[in-house]
Amino acid sequence: MAIPLKLPPRYEYEGPPRQGGQGTIYVCRDKYLDRQVAIKVMKGVSDPSAIRKELAAIQAVRSRHVAQVYDLIVAGSTFGLVQEFVPGPTVKEHARTAQGTNDFLKVLYQIARGLSDIHESKKIHRDIKPSNMRFDQEEVVKILDFGLAADALPDIETVDARGTPSFIAPELYRTPPVRYTCAVDTFAFGVTARVIAEGGALLPAFRQTPPYGSPLPSFASCPIKLAGDIVSILDQTLDEDPKKRPTMGDVRDVLGRRLLFGRHRAVVTYGAVHELCEPGKAIQLKVGNDGIAIKYDGLQFTVDAVVGDVYINNARPTAGSALPDCCVITLGLPSLGSSRTFVPFNVSHPEVVL
Repeated sequence: MAIPLKLPPRYEYEGPPRQGGQGTIYVCRDKYLDRQVAIKVMKGVSDPSAIRKELAAIQAVRSRHVAQVYDLIVAGSTFGLVQEFVPGPTVKEHARTAQGTNDFLKVLYQIARGLSDIHESKKIHRDIKPSNMRFDQEEVVKILDFGLAADALPDIETVDARGTPSFIAPELYRTPPVRYTCAVDTFAFGVTARVIAEGGALLPAFRQTPPYGSPLPSFASCPIKLAGDIVSILDQTLDEDPKKRPTMGDVRDVLGRRLLFGRHRAVVTYGAVHELCEPGKAIQLKVGNDGIAIKYDGLQFTVDAVVGDVYINNARPTAGSALPDCCVITLGLPSLGSSRTFVPFNVSHPEVVL
């Protein structure tokens, strides 16, 4: 094996190289901490700021689903980024042997959670695709390769549609300079989700160059059986209008609720302590002519009906609206003051088990 970079004494080459989009990945041993690391040797880097930009982008993000960066090695004009070694298959490789709906949702949930963390850190990845994510030894998805990452600024723009064809958002094909947002990652996530659903295959419809001659197919037609709420949110990620795409936090929450279907528990203190945790069941609170019915549909707790003067955290609820996880339901006119009835409502959420 040709040695591309002279390593500091603490590191030694250990495994065969892997080819990445922005460079070659070498498996090495950190002798000081006795652990494997991945050293990405950047190819064709004439501007050191490019590698420092990637380093800054990764360090700004704190997420279980983003591979960590540990060190930067500089040897003349050669740069090596020392990162967490993620030994498992790529998401694309995993998709070829996926185990149905639940496995699909778990993988998507992890990607959505990682992207949400990236966006909350004011970064845009810009190259989301199944081959840029791997599973670690605990089968946790890690997002890799921040070589095209950018700061999520209000006026950020680009003069070229950089990224991977088919995963590039349609707005990036407009006449430059083009302003863009985190929604470009959301679109790439939607394409990634469809590739996973298709067992790793990219459908011909996604090979079009925007503007699309035919609409992208709905997730209702994919081989995996999906509930209506999942189909709806995934279809929205592929909307040609970036303003109509959901945030990755919204996508994460919808996927999380579906994975936790029927496992939420609401505690209502109303005279005695009552629990609402069975899908399809409801609880009614009534004082005089004022009352509210709260229903659990397995995904969330919603207002089923409301009559009279009822408030949730001092705001009037409407039928069909979701209740906050922690709130106070008040029955009675505000003019009654402390003589009104106050009912604490608290929801406990179990963690998604990956």
